[in-house]
Amino acid sequence: MLFSTCANDDSLGPNVVGCRDDFDFTVKFEQLVFSFAPSTLFIVLSIWRTRVLLKRRAIVNAPGVQLVKLGTIATYIGLQLALVLLVGIRSLTVTSLAIAATVLQLVAALSMATLSVQEHTRSPRPSILLSSYLFITTLLDAAQTRTIWLAAGTKPEITYATVFTAAVGVKVIMTFLEAQRKTKWIAWNAQEHSPEETSGIYSLGIYFWLNKLFFDGYKSILRPQDLYPLDVGMAGSLLQEKFEKKVDYSEFATDKHALLKTLGRTLPMPLLLPILPRLALLAFRFCQPFFISSLIDYLSLPEAEASVNAAYGFIGASILIYCGIAVSTALYWYFQYRSMYLVRGCLVSAIYRAATEAEIGSGDSNAALTLMSTDIERIRVGFLDLHDIWGSLIETAIASWLLYEQLAAAFAAPIVLVLCCIIAMSVLVRYTGDSQRKWMEGVQKRVGLTGSVIANMKNLKLSGLADPIFNALQKLRIDELGSGNRFRILLILAALVAFVPIMFSPVVTFGVAQRTLDARQLFTSLSYLMLLSTPLMSLFQSFPRIVAAMACLDRIQAFLAGKTRQDFRTRPSAPGSDPEKQTLHKPFLPGIKEQLSAAISVRNGTFGWTADKMVLKNIDIDVPHSALTIVVGPIASGKSTLMKALLGEIPVRKGSIALSKHFQRVGFCDQVAFLFNGSIRENITGFSPFDPGRYREVIDAAMLTDDLEALPLGDRSNVGSNGITLSGGQRQRVSLARALYLQSDLLIFDDVFSGLDADTEEQIFHKAFGPQGLIRRRGATAVLCTHSVHHLPAADHIIALGLDGTVVEQGRFETLVTNKKYIHSLNVKAASGDASPERTTSKSDADEVKLLKTNTNASNISEVDNARQAGDRTVYLTYFRSMGWSLAIGAVISAAAMGFLSNYSTVWLKYWADDAAGDIPAHSFGYWIGVYAALQAASLGSLLALGVVCFIVSARRSGAWLHSRALKTLIRAPLKFFTDTDQGVIINMFSQDLNLVDTELPNGFLNTLYSLSSSIGAAAVLITSSPYLAISYPFLIASLWLIQKFYLRTSRQMRLLDLEAKSPLYTHYLDTTKGILGFVLAMMVTIIAAILTSLAVRLRSNSGFTGASLVLLMNFGESLMGIVLHYTQLETSIGAIARLNAFNKNVKPEDRENELVSPPEEWPQRGEIELNGVSATYNSDASEDPLLNAALCDIKLKISARENVAICGRTGSGKSSVLALILKLLDPLQESSENVQIDGIVLARIDRRTLRSRLLAVPQDAVFLPDGSTFQDNLDPFDAATATECQAVFETVGLWSFVQERGGLQAGMIPSTLSQGQRQLFSLARVVLRGRLRARHTAGSGGTPGGGILLLDEVSSSVDYETERAMRDIIKTEFQHYTVLAVSHRLDMIMDFDRVVVLDRGKVVEVGKPRELASDENTRFGELYRAGGH
Repeated sequence: MLFSTCANDDSLGPNVVGCRDDFDFTVKFEQLVFSFAPSTLFIVLSIWRTRVLLKRRAIVNAPGVQLVKLGTIATYIGLQLALVLLVGIRSLTVTSLAIAATVLQLVAALSMATLSVQEHTRSPRPSILLSSYLFITTLLDAAQTRTIWLAAGTKPEITYATVFTAAVGVKVIMTFLEAQRKTKWIAWNAQEHSPEETSGIYSLGIYFWLNKLFFDGYKSILRPQDLYPLDVGMAGSLLQEKFEKKVDYSEFATDKHALLKTLGRTLPMPLLLPILPRLALLAFRFCQPFFISSLIDYLSLPEAEASVNAAYGFIGASILIYCGIAVSTALYWYFQYRSMYLVRGCLVSAIYRAATEAEIGSGDSNAALTLMSTDIERIRVGFLDLHDIWGSLIETAIASWLLYEQLAAAFAAPIVLVLCCIIAMSVLVRYTGDSQRKWMEGVQKRVGLTGSVIANMKNLKLSGLADPIFNALQKLRIDELGSGNRFRILLILAALVAFVPIMFSPVVTFGVAQRTLDARQLFTSLSYLMLLSTPLMSLFQSFPRIVAAMACLDRIQAFLAGKTRQDFRTRPSAPGSDPEKQTLHKPFLPGIKEQLSAAISVRNGTFGWTADKMVLKNIDIDVPHSALTIVVGPIASGKSTLMKALLGEIPVRKGSIALSKHFQRVGFCDQVAFLFNGSIRENITGFSPFDPGRYREVIDAAMLTDDLEALPLGDRSNVGSNGITLSGGQRQRVSLARALYLQSDLLIFDDVFSGLDADTEEQIFHKAFGPQGLIRRRGATAVLCTHSVHHLPAADHIIALGLDGTVVEQGRFETLVTNKKYIHSLNVKAASGDASPERTTSKSDADEVKLLKTNTNASNISEVDNARQAGDRTVYLTYFRSMGWSLAIGAVISAAAMGFLSNYSTVWLKYWADDAAGDIPAHSFGYWIGVYAALQAASLGSLLALGVVCFIVSARRSGAWLHSRALKTLIRAPLKFFTDTDQGVIINMFSQDLNLVDTELPNGFLNTLYSLSSSIGAAAVLITSSPYLAISYPFLIASLWLIQKFYLRTSRQMRLLDLEAKSPLYTHYLDTTKGILGFVLAMMVTIIAAILTSLAVRLRSNSGFTGASLVLLMNFGESLMGIVLHYTQLETSIGAIARLNAFNKNVKPEDRENELVSPPEEWPQRGEIELNGVSATYNSDASEDPLLNAALCDIKLKISARENVAICGRTGSGKSSVLALILKLLDPLQESSENVQIDGIVLARIDRRTLRSRLLAVPQDAVFLPDGSTFQDNLDPFDAATATECQAVFETVGLWSFVQERGGLQAGMIPSTLSQGQRQLFSLARVVLRGRLRARHTAGSGGTPGGGILLLDEVSSSVDYETERAMRDIIKTEFQHYTVLAVSHRLDMIMDFDRVVVLDRGKVVEVGKPRELASDENTRFGELYRAGGH
């Protein structure tokens, strides 16, 4: 045999016997394991990798570098060929295995040449496969080189050894060359790509590519632009494309795990990549017990028999084992974290697509928000343990076999214990999924309502519903925490079950064995038991998380499987499409040819939102081409439903809708304006390219010219979330402008005039819909649903709907007005001519409008917050205060007890082994095993106490307390806060930050205490082996502190960036930085292991203490990493509390110190209002003169008791601002703060909450309690009325039949099922009830019955004229003793009022009696009245 000098060199050994100082591997083992196996595996993988690369294009142009690589590989091939020739000429004694191994190395060298060329030109990163092979085989070849030179004796053998050594040297050079990055030679813009994309295996393994980011985070404040770009492989568009290719949505309804399988098909390689490093980690972990056993045997030898080479071998082995654990762990978690973020990208894209394509009314509209945030986070955390499942099972099986070899039949004892734990865990897991789902549903409900509250805060305060909404939200939070606690209890029980094997396996094993064990057997067995129980502990703890993740995945699958919008409309083929496919996909129905004469034709149409209740029935209508069609009808007649049907957005339908041409885009403007948080221009242009001419046209048509002139930034002004900075009319007109800007031949408008004054409405109708209007000039088809029936004469076609959901009549106005039906009953006069009602503006040329104003202060950089780097220790005081100081102290005591007891039990085994080794044991077996069991039980009890305190009691207390504080701040925030702050930022705080408070924060607090106490105890035991090891502790502590300080500065900032933007880019880097920490700390453990081994073999330490130390060292690295990692988790998650604290501190409440007056319940009895020169602005903090942008300017108005006063004016004139001023939603300027009085009391001194509870107000947009709240709760949120009183009110406003149809007063109510008109009637019903309750109370206390103030803001804007008359009568009857102040664009509503006040740009321009002013042609009110068709 080649170089065979030992008797057993022809065996697999693995170690030699009787030669080479008994410190070497056998030749056969080296040839098989070090040469044959790696070469075979590399050849197979290189063929696969080359095929993959050949499909890619060349992106690297570095011929010089490639030539150097090929030259080096060619040299290596030549040396390998020489080795083959030396073996082949038979000058050496060789075996067939030696020949095969040498030939395979030559073939592998040839494969390297092919792979290197392709990797160099077609891959941006150094070859991971080639680098890994070169690095591993270089180490293996080094071991073979030592064997060859030790065994070489003849000249041919020396020649072979020389050539082999030269080949190893060349391989080292190849390893260096193949590791070089190629960034500067890649044909792309490096600024658009992450260094991660060009990093090789070494940079990825030790996270070298992140060093720059760490240094930047340590030295300065990180901004989003400071981060590397996201790896292109993680781009959402790419992931969505891959996912859509692999998904079959039809499987989602039948296969419970269809989504999981789809992810597996979409991301096969990323999900499989962690397997190799996980296997390597498994192998290195099992080297530890062999190492411990051999080292204890070595230390037990007499010093004269101990080999020096063996001592050095133990030191090298310790370094190799723990370095291997560090590197394999780092690579494993890198690939695992990356795969989880790819999964997240696929799921987020799929959820977003499903949300945009979902059928209207098919589910909870807030579901997507929770699924994309909380549910996906649960999936990411749960699936991180995916590969640990099979890894733990393999480790358990191997450890069981090794334990059997050590203890014979006694190994069955821990297996039985494990089986009992598995049974217990299976019971717990059964309830985990349901608990998780209920918890997520609670979160979804609360977050959804919070978003609705934020969007409607102005209307909530105006309605006086802030307190009921606060109570409703806090109750939802308490219920959510209760559901979360049920899940957390299951987690605690699962953790308890998980710790049973690791704590009691030694007890039952040693108890069953009942025989004397020496130190080697005791600690080797203990190490095997740790390898058996530690993965099981990890497995049991991960089971609830995985089950929870699966429950969340089920929720996402159910969402993706939900009903998607099916466009049931028939249409001709699109240009360039296959007509046959179009016809097959949407077959034309009988009578379709007749339908094609119109732009849209509906035949036998029956439409509704639920199958049991159709809104529209037997609809047969035609919408003519290039014409204006107006749809009218009373409220709840189905007008909005018809608009949705024409869009193809109705879920339940029968009959057909045919389009005569293929409309690529359809412009739609809803009755509730949708605006996103951006500039006015961005909201108008949307995703269309900017066309200056078209833009000016729609600005003029939507009558936005004057508004943009008045705004400081023109069309660059930000509208805020939901357009909160604009008036209702301005929001509607911006939304209208967006529909007009869209390049479309079909436009649908749903009641777009409801928030506009008569003059503005008339101007817009003329410019957009009139005979010379924008739509007619474009030749577009328009459908307009409206209550403004005076526009009917201008329509080309009219469709009138009835209360029964049928078409009453349709046709031209001239025909219908003579039919004595619905249109005739409206008493609309025919148009007198084509005179333009266009009003001149201060600037007639649209080109002169200042659309491009800029803000010199718009880019102000906020003050740098150093707490992002250094943290804020005061937040811990807030956290402990939220949970209670007694609980915090109890947690610390429990952790300390657990740390002492769990580590002292290991020392107890040493004393037991020493006693058993003596000739006469001092104590019986029962004594030792009994105390050992008591220590483990007490340790488990301490852990249970720690879990209950941190995870159950304190989590619920702190979660409720912190939410209550933040919610109070939100409810009491001034209106300006909501105009300046993006709604998403606030929702993120109530979603992501509170999610951290509920999950990561208690988890980080618990694990930090656990890791700290365990590490301190382990460190104390380690120095029992060698007191000299204590010398390293100060350096270890200093290193930990520096690592934590360096790491935490960046990690904390990354977490805050993640919270603020919730981008996978930030969380990807955040979790990757955890891998760095793990690698660094694992290398520190390697150093400790090397020092401990060196001291043990050189100083001949006690084998018992050395064994105990090495056993503890097996988990010491994890404990050390746990200290820094979990403390960092604690620091970054407690940043949520820091953000909540900052929110509570920085958002100043709207209340003022001088608001000390709290009037009695019956106030205001008279209802006198006096405004004496009042000015107000929404931008009170501006540095410029506040009067320049004043919402109200020098308002002088005195309203007598029981007087009815109307406020009119064009949109944006300040009408609603007057109501906001009276309700203290808008504060007057400081100099006029004392100039508003109600019943003689200065308004500035009245408590705001009291004021809003005393005045009755109806907002333009109705507000409701959460979905599912009863009709009675919504009508009477203060729970002050009886069921009889509530029913009477519903009867008064005409909604009782509607309530009865849906189950009565106690039936759950979904506000979205109400039409806009019904919602306004409901708001009116609420103030009617409050008015009756107020009258009852004042009468009971002896006051004047019925007195008060009623504020109405566009109360009838979305109802038909008949309903408007009914509302007017109700107000006259119910509030005859009230002072009524009403904002209205519907002038018929206020013609019987005592006075009308006309505003223009925040100033009073006219006051008088409505009828007198209307009859005067020279008055502003007269102009408005005539513009309304009177």
